[in-house]
Amino acid sequence: MKFTRTAYTSLPLSKVLAELVNDAGLHDLPTMNRELYSRRHREERPDQVRVTVIVERVGSPSKKSLMSQAELVIDRAAAIERLHEATAFYTAEPVVHQLLAMLNWPAAGRRLVDSSCGDGAFLGAALELLLERHPAASDDLIARCVQGWEIHYFAAAEARERLARILARHGRTVEAAARLVQRMVVLGDFLTEAPSEPTWDCVAGNPPFLRYSNLPAILRAEYEAELPDYSQGDMLHSFIDRCTATLRPGGEIALVSSDRWLFTQSAAQLREVIGRRMGIHHLERLDCTSAFYRPKNRRAGQPPRIHPVAVVLCEAHLCERALTRAPIYPEADDAAFIGWSKLADVAQARLAPWLGPHGIFVIDAATACAAGIAADLLIPAIDTDNIRGGVLTAPTKFAIRTSRDRMPPAAVMRHLEANLDRMPRTKQRTTMRWRPPESFERMDLSKPSLLIPRIAASLRPVRVPAGILPLDHGISIVSAGAMDLDTLERALLRPEAEAWVRARAPRLENGYFSLTTTLLRELPICPEISGCSSLAPRGSKC
Repeated sequence: MKFTRTAYTSLPLSKVLAELVNDAGLHDLPTMNRELYSRRHREERPDQVRVTVIVERVGSPSKKSLMSQAELVIDRAAAIERLHEATAFYTAEPVVHQLLAMLNWPAAGRRLVDSSCGDGAFLGAALELLLERHPAASDDLIARCVQGWEIHYFAAAEARERLARILARHGRTVEAAARLVQRMVVLGDFLTEAPSEPTWDCVAGNPPFLRYSNLPAILRAEYEAELPDYSQGDMLHSFIDRCTATLRPGGEIALVSSDRWLFTQSAAQLREVIGRRMGIHHLERLDCTSAFYRPKNRRAGQPPRIHPVAVVLCEAHLCERALTRAPIYPEADDAAFIGWSKLADVAQARLAPWLGPHGIFVIDAATACAAGIAADLLIPAIDTDNIRGGVLTAPTKFAIRTSRDRMPPAAVMRHLEANLDRMPRTKQRTTMRWRPPESFERMDLSKPSLLIPRIAASLRPVRVPAGILPLDHGISIVSAGAMDLDTLERALLRPEAEAWVRARAPRLENGYFSLTTTLLRELPICPEISGCSSLAPRGSKC
């Protein structure tokens, strides 16, 4: 017996197994249920588990192979549930209507899709607009022009219920509406099952954002096998790429999305590929506390961990703003800094070294004394824990000075050998084990420096005296060229510098943002501060 690709959607596990057993001509479902659940789900009853699964089989499966398929059903269902829990942020109605108003919708013959429709907020608003414009629209026209895809059964059921209520208000019987919404909302994975050829004129929605490293393994394997490499940094990248590929000529995309795909290096190739066809028609920062409702798995009133934007993409020749590999910052104004020198032109910005967990290459005075490590082998060290209220406290930690050229004294080696097993395995050296994961032996500590935490609420550098080693990937800035450290510090404390960073640094929670050396090296330095006032743009005020 040969089985074709069959979708089992939203059935109790007992029903799924019954279908498989019936297809295979086997009749020991009760025994299989007991065996399956005794191994994997002792605490659950089969009729409590609902699944979405696609099964491919060829030939007459044995009981053993059927059991393996049933376990695959459970694994994939659990993966979809975890994915939904991690990504289910629903868009508030005002944002939905704002984005739909920016699309050429509804218009004669144009088709709209939401690639991850959730509970159907975008679909419902699009359907309302279509029925207002075409109150006598046929079922075939509606099903053709408004479609949503959703991988999670219960979310798809919610979307169908929403659409059915709208159709009933516009005159459909309950039975007719129920039949029509089955055609409008497809229960399936848009990334792997949706048409890959140009199909739709409008894409509207809030696609999921989740790094591939956080995807359930079974789904990650599917996506990595089928999707382009450049779209595999985040699920959002995959959806944007797939949505673009399915657009017909003249198509438009209106999305609520995380802002990071616009400026992170990991999305540079994605921007380049999408930008060959699409440009940015509209880009706007949204407030995460009001852009979403019913965030899953979060306490009441707690905003989602996302910094969203509303973005509309259209054919590139119709847009003033191109989409390229270059980062795009929604709130940045580069024109105000034309002609200004950059931090990289007047200073060196580098990451402070990471020497591993404290207690190995970074120790306190008591440990050094107990180990018999000489004082001339220790360097006072500080990290962000030493910054309190913007003031640097006295160092209480010391870094062990070692060299690639020679083995350290016996006391140092005894201490290291006794503690190196606590170093992460990927950072352990097989040769010259006395060297830390990131060397600092060539760093010049003879001059003071400025330290900026990588996670900060403001761009507020802290002065680090000479002879002290910054640690743990804080950003260390040292003077270079004609600009002294005092001048550098004044430049970094100016409101223009703060505003520039806030418009470009990735946002975190509670008002914090993430800083990198790459970003800070591009920081414009006020011409009057840098002594290059002739470069100040006309009308600028420092």
